[in-house]
Amino acid sequence: MSNEFHFNIELYPEDSKKLIPIDIEIPDGIKEIVIKGILEPESISYEESKRPIIDALKKYVSQGFEPLDVKNNQILEKIWREFSPLKNIVNLRIIDSEGKFRGTGDNRFTKGIPIKIGVEESTLGCVTGEIPPGEWKLILEVKQILKRCILNVVVFLNRENNTKIADPILPYTSVLREWESKEGWVKGDFHLHSNHSDGALSIEELVKFSIKRGLDFIFLTDHNKISGYHTIEDEGYPIFGGIEFTTFWGHFLGLGICDYISWDLVNPDVGIRRLAEKVHYQEGIFCIAHPFTLSYPICPGCRCEISIDYDYVDAMEVWTGTFGLRKFEITEGIKEWRRILKEGYKVTAIGSSDMHKIEDIRDDTPVNYVYVDSLTLENIIRSVREGKVYVTSGPKVEFYMNDKNIGETLRIDDDIFLKYSCEEEADVKIIYNGEEFIKIPKTKKGAFQIRFEDKGYVYLEFWQGNKLLAFTNPIYLM
Repeated sequence: MSNEFHFNIELYPEDSKKLIPIDIEIPDGIKEIVIKGILEPESISYEESKRPIIDALKKYVSQGFEPLDVKNNQILEKIWREFSPLKNIVNLRIIDSEGKFRGTGDNRFTKGIPIKIGVEESTLGCVTGEIPPGEWKLILEVKQILKRCILNVVVFLNRENNTKIADPILPYTSVLREWESKEGWVKGDFHLHSNHSDGALSIEELVKFSIKRGLDFIFLTDHNKISGYHTIEDEGYPIFGGIEFTTFWGHFLGLGICDYISWDLVNPDVGIRRLAEKVHYQEGIFCIAHPFTLSYPICPGCRCEISIDYDYVDAMEVWTGTFGLRKFEITEGIKEWRRILKEGYKVTAIGSSDMHKIEDIRDDTPVNYVYVDSLTLENIIRSVREGKVYVTSGPKVEFYMNDKNIGETLRIDDDIFLKYSCEEEADVKIIYNGEEFIKIPKTKKGAFQIRFEDKGYVYLEFWQGNKLLAFTNPIYLM
């Protein structure tokens, strides 16, 4: 026996970046809630997509250290079809009568694939458990409407557990019982996705692949949820909790948190302050993710498009993904990071794979080395806040000034002895207060005296031609 609710919602371009709540009264005794959505049309035509895609690509390639001359559109004319056709995009969030998060639609919603929240079984991305009676909220997250469309939503309230689903949440199987205790420079990735949001791998597969990559730790940062992390049981490998807050105005990471936080605390009126405060209340790291990536209409909301108060920011994801494919946004990120450091903000730069599938990991995808006394979440969080991090696509690097290491502070009363090393030959750039101060070509290690006149910061970049190999966080001068 079941109840059905039908909703036909007409959406227009002016509905983009809106939240549309739907209230459903759930009676006592319900064992499962099943939701189906179909969006028609889901896409606009290839021809309608061409001009807005090319305009977005022009904006993207006009940034960074070496912006592309787009007066001749031959390159863009060749690649625009890779991003076509453009889509109308609507997601769904479910909040129960007790105000608790119970699931999102991710790639399932609007495609006719059922979402199930059950007492005994739920689809990936949802939370299994008792279904309290009362008013539940289905919140439509309207990311982008390019052309008038109709969203048809059907909600089934069933008193029996009888709906078969293709992607149930399965019991977690631990990969490792124990993990070697480590100290010093440990290697990890801060930004990874599982099949609990839009990743291809299960959490167990993600852990196995991370071990294969040689990572000492990872953070699971599924989109707008932490429910996948809560399924992990008896895992010896260091996998820590997090959320990628996928907002209408940018993506942000909450690292080291354990409880759900709603992404819609971010908006142009209050900026990121309220969301950052919630992350900090859980003693987590608040980080800006891929701030200069592609955005509307190709990847709506992915680029940071609101003013940022860096008093609330702990870290910035400067290097996201493969350098060869994303050099425009990565080098623009370096420019912005240099600028905010010069303004006196101590924002730690990190690199992340933003991995959704195995193919995202390439030779020029970054990892982070974090200096810790022992590998615990508390120590990683502390070291990230202190800037004891360097980012590399592979080679290990070192950077000292006198007896000070990356992230530490040095007085500039006397001449300074600077020491560096890199496992691969590279051009080393010494960046001092936002500018290239010295460049040392084709070197693997060196040491020399140097003098700085003003307080501020110094960090190193390691390049092979136009390819970034690694960079450190600063040693600060006082």
